[in-house]
Amino acid sequence: MRHGGVGQTQGRGLVIAMQQYSRQHVVDVLHTLRRPDLADEASRDLPDPVDVDRLVRWMTQHGLSYDEMVSRMGGSP
Repeated sequence: MRHGGVGQTQGRGLVIAMQQYSRQHVVDVLHTLRRPDLADEASRDLPDPVDVDRLVRWMTQHGLSYDEMVSRMGGSP
C-alpha cells in the first residue's frame, strides 16, 4: 500500500479500520525529510505494512512529528 490503505481488525463484534503505510513509503518520506539515518533504521525496525499507531510510537521515540510526516505522505492528520 503505497500511500496507505485501510486494513480491518475485528474484535468483540466491532470492525476497526486501521490506516497502514508500506515500510518503503515511510523510508522514502524520511529520505525526503533529509533523514537518511532514520530511513535506514525504519527499514530495519518497522514491519511491512506498518499501522499508524506503531508508526506514531516509532516516530515519537525518534523525535519526529506525525503531522509533518503525514503532510509529506500526502495526507492530512
